[in-house]
Amino acid sequence: MTVRDTVADLADAMDLPPEVAGAVKITLNGRRRAVVEHHSGLTGYTAECVEVGAGRDSVRILGSALELRAMDRETLLVAGQIAAVEFG
Repeated sequence: MTVRDTVADLADAMDLPPEVAGAVKITLNGRRRAVVEHHSGLTGYTAECVEVGAGRDSVRILGSALELRAMDRETLLVAGQIAAVEFG
């Protein structure tokens, strides 16, 4: 068990939001917008796939006509026709 897992378990036991433990938060607004919070950077970007670091994992937003509309240190906004979100 890693320190990250221990912190996540502790946050869960205390009924704290997962973001407290550094978990990525993804909010979908229909199939047109995705907001990714607590990311660790953009790792790939095409019109069909936006890949975002999520700690030691990654998140891929798949679709068509995808655009990175905004990005700062903690949050990014992807717009377009979203078909799927994958974790890996």
